[in-house]
Amino acid sequence: MRRQPDILSIVAICFFAFMILNVLRDRGVERAVSTQPFENSADLQAQPDEVMKTAGQSELLLLEKAATQQPPAASLSFDPEAIAPPYDHYTLTQGPHGQSYGHLAIDISDGKGAVLKSPINGVVTALFTDDLGNTTLVIENEIYQVIMLHGLYTVSVGEQVALGQPIGKESNQGNTVDALGRSCRGRDCGYHTHLNIFDKRLGANVNPLELFQ
Repeated sequence: MRRQPDILSIVAICFFAFMILNVLRDRGVERAVSTQPFENSADLQAQPDEVMKTAGQSELLLLEKAATQQPPAASLSFDPEAIAPPYDHYTLTQGPHGQSYGHLAIDISDGKGAVLKSPINGVVTALFTDDLGNTTLVIENEIYQVIMLHGLYTVSVGEQVALGQPIGKESNQGNTVDALGRSCRGRDCGYHTHLNIFDKRLGANVNPLELFQ
C-alpha cells in the first residue's frame, strides 16, 4: 500500500526552499551594489570631479610617468660638431665668395627641386626674405651658424632639426643668375644654394668645402 505524502513535510520543504532563494538573492544584490562607486545617479552628477579622479586615476598616473621618463625634444643629445653638405650629391657652381657682405660662402647645386637637408644638428633661428628677394634660412647650435639662400624651405623658426633631415627644396628665389651672368628672376634658371658657415669657436666664417672633406 502506497503511503500518501505528508502535507506538513511538503510545506516544510517549500518553506526552506523559499528561504534559501531569498538568501541567494540578497547576496547577489549586495555584490552588485558594492561594485558601484556611488549609491545613485544623482551622486554621479553631483560629483563629476570625483568620478574622473576615481575612474581615470591609474591611467593618468601612467601618462604622467611616461611623460617624466621621455626627455623633451630640445634636450635630446646630438653632436654639435657633426656637419655635412645639404645634398647627397652636388656640383660646386661657385667657390668661396661673399667677403664683401660678410660671407665666405660657396654655391652648390643638385638641380631644380632637389631635396635640401640640414647640414648640422641645431635649431632654426631665422627664416625670412631679404631686400633682394633671397629666401634666407639660418640654422645654428653652440658651434656653428649655417646660412642658406634661394631655397623653398619647409621648416619654421624654433624648430629643432637633425643632421640630414629634409628642410626644403633647391630653388632660384631672389638674386640668382645664369651661366652668362643674366638675372634669373622670373626665368627657369639659376637654381642653387648659397651656403655660408660661421664657426662660433673661431668667431669667423669658414670655408664650407674644408668642413665637408
